[in-house]
This record gives sequence, structure tokens and C-alpha cells, in this order.
Amino acid sequence: MNQSDYLELIGRYLSGDISEADREVLMRWVEADSANRAVLEEAEKLWSVTASYDMPDFSAGKPAAWDLLEERLQKQPAADEGKVIGLPVLKSYLKYAAAAVILLIGGYWGYWYSGLVDHSPVYATVQTGEGEKQTLSLPDGSTVVLNENSALRYAEAFKDREVRLTGEAFFEVVKQNGATFTIFSEGAQTTVLGTSFNVRAYPNEPKVTVSVATGKVEVASVDREEEKVILVPGKSGQYDKMLEKVREAPVSNAIAWKENRLQFDNQPLGQVASAIERYFGKKVVLANEQLAKCRFMGDFPNPKLQELLDAMAFTMELEISEENGQIVIRGNGKNCQ
Repeated sequence: MNQSDYLELIGRYLSGDISEADREVLMRWVEADSANRAVLEEAEKLWSVTASYDMPDFSAGKPAAWDLLEERLQKQPAADEGKVIGLPVLKSYLKYAAAAVILLIGGYWGYWYSGLVDHSPVYATVQTGEGEKQTLSLPDGSTVVLNENSALRYAEAFKDREVRLTGEAFFEVVKQNGATFTIFSEGAQTTVLGTSFNVRAYPNEPKVTVSVATGKVEVASVDREEEKVILVPGKSGQYDKMLEKVREAPVSNAIAWKENRLQFDNQPLGQVASAIERYFGKKVVLANEQLAKCRFMGDFPNPKLQELLDAMAFTMELEISEENGQIVIRGNGKNCQ
């Protein structure tokens, strides 16, 4: 369906002449995008305004009907105008409302819709593909580096300083007179004033991870406000999508994707395995729990997976192999603790 089809459904919905099947189609369209919802809400406002006026005879055609409605609106006493106080630019808004009713009845959808769009927020979306990174500047001067297979969506006006992230990005947020900056990502809400941090929120991963480089960051559940943590530089937090819980959690090499570097400073093998998974997109399995406590040191600029695994196997006396698309690490944990 194109836009005019949905606008026709809105007209039927407002007039009460809509089937249950068409109503379900319309509601799915409304829920799919906030801009679609804004169009419906605007139409409902216009419809409610004109409902308080007696409609003229439309048999003479659209021009005559417009003249009658305009004359009627001009004759309305101040008391009647009070019925619609709260809508912006009262006089002109009533004109638009009258025009909208005529357009609804006459089927002039394109003209009606173009008037509504002016009142709806315009969104910008930036998306990256496989192996692609992109740096962008937001309207407030903040900078975002998007990792591969990620998308960032925000209102071009950017009055509320809110963005929606799918995937992974590193943010450098500028301070702006105490105004907060908020990232919504997979059920998590990250709020800052001005700082730099990384957010990882891929749809296929069970957790959203936030790691702070500078400043202070609040991570919370969108639906459960009591679930939140405050993170300071060097700290990371995770939001569990299934449990809707937030907790502080150590994360190794959170921005390795941005710097093309993996650094391990005597870190537990469990964290090393997680870093390898994030950077190379390969599942890493430890054959026994003792291995998770082993510690590894190493610095790998522009790391190659096999070189890293070879270094781990040699220095920690491990057996590392790839099986069924997974990296399996075996060894005696006592030898490397």
C-alpha cells in the first residue's frame, strides 16, 4: 500500500466507515513508525475541531463549500473559539481543519497529507553494512562512530537530543546547557550530559553493553525505571533483555572495533574469550571452568585471529582448535593460573 491508501484508511477510520480488517491494517501502519502515528494524531485533532461546526451543503462543489465554511468560521463568537484553545495558531488551524474536512469528503488526499507532514518530525537514519564503519556529526555537535551492521535514527530538529541505536556505536557527546543526551537501544536507555562511551546493542545478542571512556553515564531499563546503574570511566554495564535487569559488568576491549587493536593486561581468559567473540564474530568455548581464571597478556594492533590464538596457545600451554564454526580452548587450567 502507498501513502494515499493509508490516508484513505484514516478517513474511513475517522468517519467510522471502516471494516475490522482495514482497521487492523491501519493500526499496524501506525505502530510501525512514529511519523505515521503523528499523521493519525494530527488528523484526529483536525477532525475533532471541525466536529463542532455545522457542515454546509457540499452539492455546489468544493469552492463553494470552502467559502461557506470560511464564512461560518469567521462568524463564530469568541466563546466558540474557546472550545479549541490549545491547538497552535488558532485561526489558521481552524482554516486548515475546515479544509481538511472538505478534502476528506472530496478525496483530495495528496493535498491534505502535505499539510500534515509539516507538523510531523522529520527523521534521519544512518546505516552501515557488513564491514563498514561510518563517522557522523549530530546537529548538537556530538560525534558518533557507527560500527558495521548498525543504524542510528534521530529527529533532524534534535530538540530533545534523543537517538535510537541498533548495533554498536561510540559516542562523544558535547555538553549543552545541562540538557541530557539519551540513547534508546534494545530496551535499554543510556543517559548522559557530556561524555564519551560505547554502546553495543545488536538485536541477536541477549545483552546491551555500555562502556564508559570519560564522564559519567546512567544505564537503565526503559520499562523499569528502578533498574539502573551509574558508570564512571573504565567501567561497563549490561542490560539483560530477557530479565530487564541492569548490572555493572567487566568488559574487555570494548572499543577494539574502533581502534583496530586488542590489548590484554593480565586479564582472565573468560574476558579474553568475550573480546575475541565481539571482535572477530566467532563463538569461543572454554572446555572447563578452570580455564576462565587463567590470565593472558598481549598487545595486538590490527589483530589477526590465528596469530592471536597461536600466541595464547604458546604462552598459556593451551590446545586451541576450530570445531563446527566455534573456537574451542582446552587445557589444564592449573598450568596457566
